[in-house]
Amino acid sequence: MKNVVFVSASPKINEQSVSKEFLEMAASLINATEFSKTFIDVRKSISAHKLSEDFETFSKAEVIIISFPLYYFCMPGILTRFLEDYYHSHTISGNISNKVKVYAIVNCGFPEPETNLEAVRVIKSFSRHIKAEFRFGVLIGGGPMMFAAKNAPFMKKAVQKLNNAFLSIAEDIQQENFAKPDHIYIGVNFPKRLYFFMGGRGWITSARKNGLQKKDLYKKPYRLNE
Repeated sequence: MKNVVFVSASPKINEQSVSKEFLEMAASLINATEFSKTFIDVRKSISAHKLSEDFETFSKAEVIIISFPLYYFCMPGILTRFLEDYYHSHTISGNISNKVKVYAIVNCGFPEPETNLEAVRVIKSFSRHIKAEFRFGVLIGGGPMMFAAKNAPFMKKAVQKLNNAFLSIAEDIQQENFAKPDHIYIGVNFPKRLYFFMGGRGWITSARKNGLQKKDLYKKPYRLNE
């Protein structure tokens, strides 16, 4: 039975994690009778001082699926730390295998899924450094909308593409393919101007929940007074 390790790397604490939901969707499509499934929450691993334990789990994986949100056009800091610390601890011990398949699921708030490409390249580079085989990434644009509006008629095609993408991961895990599939890009079919308007309203609502006003969003505290 192959060991599949699912890594959730959202920095969110009390809010819903879209990345975790994508990971659970992918996990639900992988046959539990053929594969052993283990989940690692990177934020909890760091805060609970479980890195050594989770690194051991990570090192025994034959398949690794990493799901995370795009932060500043790359990975969240907690995931960068997790992967760097793993690399340094396990290259020293020599406990690295070249039989591991790696997949990335990256979502962003932008409607264009290709915005995630650079972050996927970082996971590909990490895979090369640990002598694992990076297979492909699932790049998702408008990630939060995938769940917030998943039952809306205009989302039907995007949700189907999402399911098909995770099925592709499940199928690729079971096969010994030498040819690597292309990345899978999934966006939302929604007017871009309206999308950004709604996103702006979301920021205003979030600011008010934190005791701020709309004008506070435009402040630049990092600028030096002339």
